[in-house]
This record gives sequence, structure tokens and C-alpha cells, in this order.
Amino acid sequence: MRWLVSGRGLDHPPLLAAALVLLWVLVAWWTNTAQYGDHFEQLSWAQSIEWGYHKHPPLPSWLLAAAIRVGGLQAWWPSVLAAGCIALNLVLTWRIACWLIGEDRAGLAVLFAGLQQGFMSKAQLFNHNSVLVVCVSAVVLLALRATQLEATRPARQQTLRWVLVGVMSGLAMLSKYQAALPLIGVVVAMWRTGALARPANRQGLALAVALALLMLAPHVAWVATHGWSTVAYATQSGVSQTAGERLAGVVKFLVIQVRVLTPALLMLMAMAWWSRRRPVAAVPDAAMPQGSGVAGHAPQWIWLSSLLGVPVAGVLIAAMLGGLRLQDHWGIQTFQFVGIVAAALWPRPVRPEWRRWVAVALVLHGLFALSYTAPRWTDLARSSRTRLDEMYPAQAMADAVRQRWAEAVPAGCTLRFVRGPGFEAGIVGMYAADHPAVVDDNLLHTPWLEPSVFAEAGHVAVRLGAPPELDEWSSGPVLRGEFSFDVPAQQQAPHQTLHWMIVPPARCAAP
Repeated sequence: MRWLVSGRGLDHPPLLAAALVLLWVLVAWWTNTAQYGDHFEQLSWAQSIEWGYHKHPPLPSWLLAAAIRVGGLQAWWPSVLAAGCIALNLVLTWRIACWLIGEDRAGLAVLFAGLQQGFMSKAQLFNHNSVLVVCVSAVVLLALRATQLEATRPARQQTLRWVLVGVMSGLAMLSKYQAALPLIGVVVAMWRTGALARPANRQGLALAVALALLMLAPHVAWVATHGWSTVAYATQSGVSQTAGERLAGVVKFLVIQVRVLTPALLMLMAMAWWSRRRPVAAVPDAAMPQGSGVAGHAPQWIWLSSLLGVPVAGVLIAAMLGGLRLQDHWGIQTFQFVGIVAAALWPRPVRPEWRRWVAVALVLHGLFALSYTAPRWTDLARSSRTRLDEMYPAQAMADAVRQRWAEAVPAGCTLRFVRGPGFEAGIVGMYAADHPAVVDDNLLHTPWLEPSVFAEAGHVAVRLGAPPELDEWSSGPVLRGEFSFDVPAQQQAPHQTLHWMIVPPARCAAP
């Protein structure tokens, strides 16, 4: 590890960032007894390859489905995919920063980005945001290369770059509709820097847009034939807020984003304090782009202001004018490039103090990791979250349900289906030995399900806090029970009960 904190370490910041992501995932796996609810939601959707799902576009679910088909259903697949996305995003962030602010400050940008909590303790979380950020970073890097490399490059190479811009833009939109904001930011940057004044770039952009729309077309067709459910979810159909509620929501959103950036801000504060005590000679950073200082060459700052400013402006406009209730996790993409801006604004050379930067970052990672693991070594650790997903006794819950099924049905009958809200049903589906298929309470949200097979095979319905309700799929004799357990770190509701209802099979299905 010594080379990481040496001057030569500036040549390898992506490896340092990837190593820290891996360490965070290992810490999470050592600490957690369950997983985030988003993982179980993705598991439910990944059971069938569709062009869309009732809440979101399909790309993240496709990735999990591919992993399951290659290596089987493993509880660690979502975290592995999440770590891969976050590590790759940090690598791409470093390459973007190299283009815009030079290699030395790019190392600082990656240190800062790695201390954003969305890329620390949440590096284990696989959902639409983790796929979105890596797709957006890829689009930005490819667009920079397509517009800033010499015009003397072969036309075939330039065309290929624009094709890749289009493909990655399409994948970004297939990850999450929020991708539209950073993609608009990329176009604004190209326009403001004058890149679109060149006919070749205008033609390339038109090609990229056409490809992205072509990739998105099957999803749009799916949405149109499924009641526009994803659009209704994204636009929060039916939500109405007063002007005061909108303003309060914006303030809350920004406060939460500051909290998310706390580790990175602490690093900057520590280094600012040290800088006042220990002046360093103003040696220019290596490989600094000409005129890339605050008052220097405009293109770098046009790109940075567009990549950060357009998404920020977009979510604020959506809240104040569109009436959307801002979600905390929207900030993951909105502020994903703030580390590059912070590194560009840092007033001192980076290389002479690189070892100190890395040391401070590692200390902060260690302190926050220690805090994360607190539920494992102290009963004083409490969370104010309504549901502390990752601390539920997942294996015990799944084993209890499977044991009740085995006791209630003839020997050899396999538990093929578990039905209920995504979190509790997903726990049984992922952690039970038979890995029963997860069926949403609303059967329309499980399009792959064959109703006749579901009715014949029987199922277990589960729900936290209240017994599952009877409906047309659970008529007739059923068996009910409950399993009580504690989640000590969940301050608001440490005592929980999982209610279960067994609908016996009409005909036994052996494994």
C-alpha cells in the first residue's frame, strides 16, 4: 500500500478508489444481516426479462438477471454489481477529471468522490442510481473525447465515438429517467464551448440522439401498453404540494445532500486547517490543462458548470414549478461531479500534499466504517430510519417461513412461490434454501406469472406488522401464523412480527 500514498500514487488513484469500494462492501457484508429493500425489488423484477417494470426502466434488472443466469441466485450478487458500478464510476470520474483539470487534481477529485456517502456505505446498494451514475460518466467521457480530440482523427474513429455516446445515452435512459438532466447538461456544455459550431460534431450529436431514441423505443412501447405506470411513478402522479411545502422540500433535500457530503467536506476542512499552519511552495500541478484555473480557459469551467448546474437546476425546477416531492436519492446523480469542481477550486498544488490527502481520506473512511459497524459491537447504536432493512434477521425469517411450509404440506412439496411486499417476500425468496419465486401483492406487477400454475402450486403470503389479507388467490382453507423477532438498531420499532399465511397446493410439485 506504500505506493498509494507516495507521489507516484497520483498515477493510480482509480486503484485506490476501487480498493476502498471493495473494503466498504466487505464491511457491509460483515455487519449486515439482511440487504436493502431495493435488492429484493430488483430480484422480483429480474425473474423475467421485460422491456420495463411497473416502477422503473429495465436495465438494472437486466444486469441482475444476467448475473443470476450465469452464477445462480446468490445473496451477494446485488452487492457485487453495486460495487462494480461504483468502482467503474470512480474510474471514469478520474478520467473525466484528467481531461478537465489535469491528472494531479483528478486524483483529488476521486478522493472527494469516494467520500460521498452514496459511494461509501451505499457502495453495496444496487439500484437504478448505481447504474445511472456509471452510464452518465461514460457519456460525459465519450462526449469529451468526441468533441475535443483533434479534427484530424479518422472519420471512422469519430463516428464510432458518437455511436458510443448514443449507446451509453440510451443505456442511461434505460436505467432511470433522471438521466435526461445530465444528458441535457452534456449538450449544453457542447453548445456553450462552441463544439456544436463544427458540422461534424452536429452530425455526430444527431447520430447519438437517433441511436439513443432507437434504443429507448421498445421501452416506450412497453410503457404505452402498460398504463404509463413508470411515467406516473416518476412524475408522482396525484401528488399535490403547496408553495410552502415545495420550498420546505427543497431545503430538506439540500440539507440532506450536505449530510451526504459530510465526509468529503471534513477532508477539505482538515486540509484547509493544515494549509494555514504549513504553507507549501506554489509548485504547479503536473499535467494541468492550460488555463484551467478558476479564471482561466473557459471550456473546462463550462463543462463543470453544466455537468453540475443543469442537474441541480433541473431538480429544483421540478420541485418548485413541477410540484415534485424531492427524493433524497436523487442527489446521488445530481451531485456526482461535485468532487471535480471541489478539486478544481482547491487553491493549492495537490502533488506536494498528496500523502496527507490520502492519509486524511483513509482516516475518515476508517471512522465512518467504524460507525457503520456499531450495531455489531454496541447496543447503543440506534437508527432513526423507519425500517433499517440491512439489520433484519433475514436468514432466520426465511428459515421460519420454510419450516412452517414444510410442516403444513405433504412431504416433498416444494415451496415455489412467496407473495407479499417486496422487502419481506424478497427476503424469503433470496434466503430460503428453495429460492421460491417472489410474487408481488399486485399480481399485475409480476407479468411473468402464470395464474394457473400459481393457483395449483400454492404459496406463502408474508407481511410485516399485519396479517396478509384474503383475496381471490387465497380463498379456501389457509393456515396462519407469525414469527416475532427484534431489530435492536431500529430505534422506532425494535420489535417486529412477520405474519405468514399458507395457501396449500392443489397438487404437490416435487423439486
